[in-house]
Amino acid sequence: MNSLAIQPLPNQRQGRLMLALIVGLLALPFIIGAGLYFSGWHPSRIGHHGHLLNPPRPLPEQMLRSTGKNAEKWKLVLRVSGPCAAECSNRLDEMRRIHVALYKNMGRLSRAVLTDQPDDPALLALHASQPDLMVLTAPPGALAEITDPVLLVDPQGLVIMTYPSDASPQGMRADLDRLLKYAWTG
Repeated sequence: MNSLAIQPLPNQRQGRLMLALIVGLLALPFIIGAGLYFSGWHPSRIGHHGHLLNPPRPLPEQMLRSTGKNAEKWKLVLRVSGPCAAECSNRLDEMRRIHVALYKNMGRLSRAVLTDQPDDPALLALHASQPDLMVLTAPPGALAEITDPVLLVDPQGLVIMTYPSDASPQGMRADLDRLLKYAWTG
């Protein structure tokens, strides 16, 4: 009777082996992911280049009123204390280039300078050459807890992200591209 037992054909054995191999390959990413998750591993690099504020900080009310028609746009704000020197002018030029590089999303972003000296001749000259640049006056002590010079403000007037003085323009643009791609507001 042993000779009458059904033996799998060589093609069936190869088929089962192939099926097991395919199932194993499909399950491998899940097994690796579970192993990394339960071992506590996290990627060393995060998805944004600035400092995300949690919770976001509101801009003072008088600054929001002074933005007028730009109140419902995202804002890239440079905070300047004292006169606008060469570093300030360079950073404003970088911000203008970032704004232009956004191309079709350019209309969803506005640029502003937050200063304690609104009558600064350098800022007045920059505003004359770039009429879309808003010059906002900072009330005393406004945003004292934020030390970074570049701020990203949402359409509701909340500072959601800051960038240090050495932040790369490419990183800021990448953040803005990603943000404007997924944001419904502004």
